[in-house]
Amino acid sequence: MHSSDKGKALYTRYKKFQKIDVLMLAVAAMAFVFLKNFYFTAGLVILTLVLETKVYRCPHCNGTLDPRKKIQEESSCPRCDKYIFKI
Repeated sequence: MHSSDKGKALYTRYKKFQKIDVLMLAVAAMAFVFLKNFYFTAGLVILTLVLETKVYRCPHCNGTLDPRKKIQEESSCPRCDKYIFKI
């Protein structure tokens, strides 16, 4: 099965967010270890969690996906059993 252009754009957005997510958590860890700044670290972690709940959603049923699972091109939603990137 081939993805449509909309599905490919959604997959690209997921992959881009995964890189940004890791970068934000790395900055939060460095701020905590080196700067001893608990409030900045907590703010970045909370911001990351809020963004994860906004980004990791099924486009079909709008249910939240587990951000800990690796999302691949042929991944399906556990709630509606539709392929996430086959729009």
